[in-house]
Order: sequence, then structure tokens, then C-alpha cells
Amino acid sequence: MSPGKGAAVEERIRGAISRLRPLLRLSDPPTIDLVSFDPRSGLAILRLSGGCADCEMPVAALMQGIAANLKLRVPEIREVIAESTDGNATVRHSEA
Repeated sequence: MSPGKGAAVEERIRGAISRLRPLLRLSDPPTIDLVSFDPRSGLAILRLSGGCADCEMPVAALMQGIAANLKLRVPEIREVIAESTDGNATVRHSEA
């Protein structure tokens, strides 16, 4: 995939995230951002903030729905990794 096509996919991912933001109640306002997308591997890395500050369960539960929605809207995505805002916790969602 050419660099231009990778950038176009990133824009589609950002658009899909924008449509998801109003539905998410992670914080006020909810924060979900695309960190990076690798067009060769199909790996999208997202940054999530909000939810339960002391546990990752809400983020893990939301991630499955977020990843499924993004994969439907942007079929180039094969795997989604979400990292917390502190960069420590990650949640992976790969295709089956």
C-alpha cells in the first residue's frame, strides 16, 4: 500500500472514531484517538482515556465493540491495540 493510501485509511479511521465519540461515555468529553496505523500489518493503535481510573475492565469491554465497529467501517484494520493514557495498559483485539 502506498503512503498516500495509508494516509487515506488513517483519515477513514479518524472519521469512524469521530462517529463513535458521542456514543462513548468514557469521560467528559470521551477521548479516543488514533495513535498510528500500519497499512502493511493492518494494526491500528488507539489511545483511550476515561472510564474506571483504577481498573481496565471497562476499557477492555468497550474495546471489543470499538474494534468491531472500526473493522466494519475500515476493513483494512486487522488488529486494534488500545493503550491507556499512561501508556502502561494495553488491550488487544485481533481478527479471529
